[in-house]
Amino acid sequence: MDTPPPSADYGPLGRTVAPPESYDPSVLAPIPRERGRSLLRLDPSAPLPFHGTDVWTLYEASWLLGAKPRRLILEMRVSASTPCLVESKSLKLYLNSLNFTPFASDAAAIDTIRADVGRVVGGEVELRARELLAEEEPPALREGCGGGWECIDGAQLEEAKGEALLRAEGEEVEEALVSHLLRTLCPCTGQPDWGSVLVEYAGPRIDRSGLLAYVCAMRREVGFHENAVEQIFLAIREGCRPRKLRVTGRFFRRGGIDINPTRAVGYAEDEAPACRIPGQ
Repeated sequence: MDTPPPSADYGPLGRTVAPPESYDPSVLAPIPRERGRSLLRLDPSAPLPFHGTDVWTLYEASWLLGAKPRRLILEMRVSASTPCLVESKSLKLYLNSLNFTPFASDAAAIDTIRADVGRVVGGEVELRARELLAEEEPPALREGCGGGWECIDGAQLEEAKGEALLRAEGEEVEEALVSHLLRTLCPCTGQPDWGSVLVEYAGPRIDRSGLLAYVCAMRREVGFHENAVEQIFLAIREGCRPRKLRVTGRFFRRGGIDINPTRAVGYAEDEAPACRIPGQ
């Protein structure tokens, strides 16, 4: 993927910004999805070659009920079809602006967040709340559990470069593979973003050494989490031609937020894996 232009506006990301002391939805900054997708050579006038959802976990959501602080963990879901994503630092600043804002109920606070973020991304936002010690917390993903995930990090690395690494042949299989070696670079700050990539597919068996080498080659790629997952999805689809494919990125928590995009074809939209990785 090409490098984003240095003139791109990333809202408060990469700048020192004073946190708002009262409710302020104006700090929310949209990032057009077309910006990253143009670097992947996706035609903005054509239908997307995938469907998907960005699942955000907001660990620092707090407001007042009367004089008493309330704190919940929010799971926010935004469709990949929305014209914009919300820049994560601006979302953190926005959530901070609610810390001393009184609401009549948790539902009123959540409705406010849903509406404000929805206006920025240009589409519907789904929010689910849970208590800090809720029993329904998503399970941790470890090799051999959580649906039979197989870790590929022990495979030998290929020496080839780029999409030539991705190949599949032989009988059709259905597998769920994971690598915990995903690293990309923030397009604004240049700082590394770490995470895991989960690949589910049905089709000719994907060469694991090549897939691992491709994931490791992402270490110098520049882009937001959503762009990285879309790049991996498109590369696997082109190089391996699976009958169905789903790619999920589970990224480390930063600033009280983790971001987990999923892109798929051939799978139902509501089937994305619900799990956590170390670092979340």
